[in-house]
Amino acid sequence: MAGSTVLTCASLLATGLLLAAPAANAATPAAATANLPASHTDGTAAPASTASVSALPGQTGQQLALQVANGLNPTRVTGTIAVAGQAVQGTLRVTARGRTLLEASAGAALTLDAPVTAADLTDHQLVLTLDYLPAVQNVCTAAQSAATLSKVALATSGTEAAPATVAEFLAPSVPAVLIPVPGNPPSDVSAAILAASAAVAHRYPDAALTLVPEPDAAARAAALPAGSRIITIAAATPDEQDAVSATLTTQAGRPALALTGHGEELRTAAQALANTKSALADSTTVTGMTATVPAAAGPEQTLADLGANTIKLAGYGTQETYLGVNQSQFGGPVSAVTLHLSGTHTAVPAGGQAALSVYWNDYLLSSHTLDGDSFDLTANVPAGQIQSRNGLRLRLTALPAGGDCSGPAGLLPMELTVDTTGSKLSAERGHSLKPGFARFPQVLGSTLPIAFDAGATAQENTISAAALAFALQRDSAGLLDVRLTDTAGLRDSSDSGLLVGATPETAEKVAAPLRLAGFRTVAARDIEFGVGTTAPYGVLEGFEQNGRNLLLLGGWAPDNATGATTAGTLQGSLAAHVLQLPGGWSALSRNLLVTQTTGYPVLLESNAITPQAEVTDGFRPLALWIVAAAAVLLLAFTARVLLRRRHQRHAGAYAAAREQAAAADTASGQ
Repeated sequence: MAGSTVLTCASLLATGLLLAAPAANAATPAAATANLPASHTDGTAAPASTASVSALPGQTGQQLALQVANGLNPTRVTGTIAVAGQAVQGTLRVTARGRTLLEASAGAALTLDAPVTAADLTDHQLVLTLDYLPAVQNVCTAAQSAATLSKVALATSGTEAAPATVAEFLAPSVPAVLIPVPGNPPSDVSAAILAASAAVAHRYPDAALTLVPEPDAAARAAALPAGSRIITIAAATPDEQDAVSATLTTQAGRPALALTGHGEELRTAAQALANTKSALADSTTVTGMTATVPAAAGPEQTLADLGANTIKLAGYGTQETYLGVNQSQFGGPVSAVTLHLSGTHTAVPAGGQAALSVYWNDYLLSSHTLDGDSFDLTANVPAGQIQSRNGLRLRLTALPAGGDCSGPAGLLPMELTVDTTGSKLSAERGHSLKPGFARFPQVLGSTLPIAFDAGATAQENTISAAALAFALQRDSAGLLDVRLTDTAGLRDSSDSGLLVGATPETAEKVAAPLRLAGFRTVAARDIEFGVGTTAPYGVLEGFEQNGRNLLLLGGWAPDNATGATTAGTLQGSLAAHVLQLPGGWSALSRNLLVTQTTGYPVLLESNAITPQAEVTDGFRPLALWIVAAAAVLLLAFTARVLLRRRHQRHAGAYAAAREQAAAADTASGQ
């Protein structure tokens, strides 16, 4: 998205996720699911989408796109419009391809319910434009108000047309993708599933991903919205060709793409699903699909590199623009950021006033009074203000002579344009955040190594790891090169990565904050999460070890645990939970996410857990040295006391002897 649509405050799509969490007592591996329906079939209305769009008074129209599957025709669109803050007198308008669907006076709440047709579509999308038109176009006071269109549902009619080529299968937009996982997948198939999950997240950031065991695929496919896709990945049989093939099929009544092959070629073919050049695949079967991951971005990025092709503010009063800045856009973690901003503006009229203020995460970095016809400023972002996700906001405040913005002076409003190719953010490598979930995905750079341990089955590990790779990729600016490695290789390397299905032994070797054994919480604020020493649990941990950062997914259950409460099942439900969170990975905080067989997963800090046997064992040598040192100090203190007392006795005897001698001399003199 370019231009003012990307940059204007509150114009970004607030895309969330609706998740069907697996049942806690499911005996099969938990399915990782995220659902964001956009359309439905046969005249029925889809469930309300969690996508939304907001517009400020006087702002350029903001857009929300709803995908319509090929062969379906839209019939009716519904939604709600809410005005937050002090409503500005004016009009709210919703249009599609210039046709007005709703126009009403701005109020606290409005309902959108309008018929639509195929003539309202643009490239198989219903693009809704929301305008907030104030009655007075130029006002000098800041309008603390915003209109938000949400809970949008689109009804359709007709029958979805199956894609005829691989290129049509990889449509510009899809609402959901399902990937079935075999019961005991070989390592190359698991690696390809992980790569495919990241590729889907990169290519379709607003799509849902569902990962399920193969026997459950048909039932889950039936619940997917129209336009959804199924991707199956399997090892080729010995009599099949060596080259990886991608074949268009149908599964459970849904369009499906079957990838078959072996080894590294199968993984790179799955990774190629992220490449938009797949439009060249104009047949039902293609071979030789492959893709490489670009090098990680550098620590210096222009505003254009960050997605701001144009930034323009115009008008009297207060005008704002917003640009999201993630640490991953710099190719790695950063500890310092310097902003250099330059551009031009119209001349400030005699008697008028104009100022440009720059905010970083609502922290005022700089305020510059405008004069002449250009500006050039440099500001440093305090280290304490740098988060994983950040926001750069520019505010133009301008008043004409006399302060009357609606009079003749308003006919020549102030205009300010930022040089987006000359303005840049320069970062320094390092950490601005303490170890934990917030350091991801930026610490990964462009590579995500994943290792499977023996704490869960291969199928459980694949589903859990693919769900977490999907969540991490959604927060990463560039495509991650997802690779499967072995536990010892990841444990002994210096690379940051993800360890899934961790055993207690592995958690001990990597010095995880929470070792996989029975424990209790002690912090009062976590009293609702009182864990007994025999209660099974799953845990996702983010921590630093030997200068690199690790994510560890593991669990613990007593030896007599049933199949419904095994550590692997709990790990799967925890990975699925990460996809439920509105805001995705960035909604995670602290460094532990713990779940049990009942209740909601809880975010904890590792210091909220009592020391465990594995942890205290590691401190026993140190404790012995401390005890020994204390004993030496005690002996030294005792010896000093005894020596002082002996000295005092000798001094007293010496003083008494001198007194006796003096008395004897006095007596003899007499």
